[in-house]
Amino acid sequence: MSVRRVAVLAAVLGALAGLVAGSLVGPGREPVTLARLLAPTTTARPERADPAFAAGAASAPRLAPLLAGADGRIDLGALLRAPLSELRTSVLTALRHRSEGGWLYARALARQCSVLEMIEMRDRLVPAAFRPAIDLNQPVAQHAMALRDQLAAGCSQLQPDELREAMNVPPGAIDPLIAVMDQPARPGSAQARERLTAILSRPDPLMLAELGPSLLARDGEAIVFDGKRIDGDERQLLEGAAILLPCLLGLVCDGQDVNVWGPCLIDGMCKASSREDFVMNNLQASEHPERRAAVLAWVERLRAAVVARDVDRFLKPPT
Repeated sequence: MSVRRVAVLAAVLGALAGLVAGSLVGPGREPVTLARLLAPTTTARPERADPAFAAGAASAPRLAPLLAGADGRIDLGALLRAPLSELRTSVLTALRHRSEGGWLYARALARQCSVLEMIEMRDRLVPAAFRPAIDLNQPVAQHAMALRDQLAAGCSQLQPDELREAMNVPPGAIDPLIAVMDQPARPGSAQARERLTAILSRPDPLMLAELGPSLLARDGEAIVFDGKRIDGDERQLLEGAAILLPCLLGLVCDGQDVNVWGPCLIDGMCKASSREDFVMNNLQASEHPERRAAVLAWVERLRAAVVARDVDRFLKPPT
């Protein structure tokens, strides 16, 4: 195997792990696509639309209006619940509402195409004997494979410029959710309080999912919540709770969650049917049943603090 092929394989496998973990991001927090990751350092030619698709897809699909939620805001979360085979419609609808937070949703939807792209690249480069075995007798695996087919159909409809627009959010973008997430704030500063106040004033489930445990203040290696330093094993439980928190606020956390089908298709780990299963499996809760109860108790405490917009519970107390 050539040096170049080995390098490509390493890049693909590392990128797959990073994407599912939500850590593979470039400048401006945009995801890094496989094309960018493996691109040679020469001037690239402009991308052209797929000729087979260009004839019928140049015009945007009919975009269904989004209904308002209980708070009067449009229900962007409906786009995450839509079939993946209709991904282009969902992405373009989200972009139409970018001034209301839709760009964050468009980016999350389009990011799944990067996961699929890397899985397909892995399958082309890695011999079948060296790929993770997926037991198709498992319902979770069957569901993941069905979602892969739906996602392939949805991603194939997106034009390159549409995908780039969704994923590459420029600094200073008008999306209010991305703006508050990217607001610089030194821990413990007045800016940190202002940023957290803005986050809790509109606790969008997808925004909280992207923040994850970073929603919580740090004190060295410990996390601070309710005025206490939490470290060691308890910190891991609290971090798991922060990952589950958006589920209680309306985020799609079932089998359509990339944290569920991603590990199945990437590593053959088809043991989770929900985000809760994913978190509990990582915490080995089946071997330590007390961890499940502890995590769920933390989730409820976090939810109560978010719903109450109680900024002080999330901040490090003054010394």
